[in-house]
Parts: sequence; structure tokens; C-alpha cells
Amino acid sequence: MVTGFNTEPRKKDAGIETMVYIRGAVIHSVTTSYEDFLHSPDYSDDKLKSMLESQHRLVIGRIRGGEIKPPAPPATGS
Repeated sequence: MVTGFNTEPRKKDAGIETMVYIRGAVIHSVTTSYEDFLHSPDYSDDKLKSMLESQHRLVIGRIRGGEIKPPAPPATGS
């Protein structure tokens, strides 16, 4: 399985979304709001990027650990 991630959050959504695709279909997704952080004095683009990368790495670890699995292939008629 090929893994990778995009590290450009969309600020207008105020959410970090990680989606796992197989053959164009989403098989798993995680969304974390960062609305409170966005308006916090602690906010920085670098910290937001770090949050995004951490969430993506967590999901990649779950894939590699077997917790997130691809769906079974469709049954073929005999």
C-alpha cells in the first residue's frame, strides 16, 4: 500500500481531515477541529502543520499496524 499525505490544511474549514483511499473509495476518515486553536494566541502555521502531520502519521501507523484494513474484494460469481 502506498502512503503519503498533503500537509496544507484549509483554514476556512477549521478542520484537519485525514482520509484513506483504496481504488478511489474512502475506506476510513478522521476529522479534528482546530477552530479553538485557530483563534488562540498560541496559533502558528507551523504548529498547525505539525498537528496535521501528527494526525496523518497516526493514521498511517494504524494502517501499518493492521488496525485499518482494506475492504475484502467483492465476491466473484462462479
